[in-house]
Amino acid sequence: MRICGVGDNVIDRYLHCDLMFAGGNALNFAVFGRQAGAQAAYLGITGNDIPAGVIRHALCAEGVDISRVRINESFNALSQIDIDADGNRFFVGSVPPPYQLRLSEADLAWLADFDLLHTSDYSGLEAQLPQLAACAPLSFDFGSRDDAWAEPLLRWVQVATFSRSGSAPQAIERLIANAHAAGVATVLVTQGADGAIISHRGERHRQPALPTQIVDSLGAGDAFIATLLVKLGQGSTLADAANDAALASARVCERLGAFGSGVPLTPLPQEAKQQP
Repeated sequence: MRICGVGDNVIDRYLHCDLMFAGGNALNFAVFGRQAGAQAAYLGITGNDIPAGVIRHALCAEGVDISRVRINESFNALSQIDIDADGNRFFVGSVPPPYQLRLSEADLAWLADFDLLHTSDYSGLEAQLPQLAACAPLSFDFGSRDDAWAEPLLRWVQVATFSRSGSAPQAIERLIANAHAAGVATVLVTQGADGAIISHRGERHRQPALPTQIVDSLGAGDAFIATLLVKLGQGSTLADAANDAALASARVCERLGAFGSGVPLTPLPQEAKQQP
């Protein structure tokens, strides 16, 4: 199975321990898909600073194809993360990249060789979803975006993921039904500590979150999505694929950063300091 994460990446800066890790929804999908056994690639843009080099090196270390990664002569997107006195992670702030990915005809031709593409609301590719969907089946992580924002995009998507911790059961059922009515084959609703609900081609499965020692949950949802879809693509049953996904998600929670080794923080780029 060949998969490609298309779109966002970010350097996650952990202020309490002066370390930074590669991250981002589309990037994490490629990495966790590779760990689950797929051939994986990432298509996106990095900056040209030290953190951007950390991102490219982390992808290569995981065996992810970065042949279509473009380098912009500027700083990389970043997020600032800290830990409070009770050990809870919180975001101090983030700085978006001073560039936006726009897919070329050459990109689209290259993407047509994959079995599954994945992007998210963080990537800003909504206007190009029709072109992406014409290349290969498309997975889209809507995160906590509301139903009205997602509705016009569902027609292009084969796999739709929504984050709905604390939502009423009736609202979740309505969300799943509307997504299937729009043509979505697989609907994944993540609910944090309450696990996930998966509706896949007429089959329904509720996957509980597995016990784990939570150090940092960043990237756990991405691990669940990627592992689930790769295992389904490899022929696993829905229940087995969901359990493998929950195991992968639990493992991510036991460490700092989504994956890989932390690198000592570098100073914020001057351009990033000037961002509002």
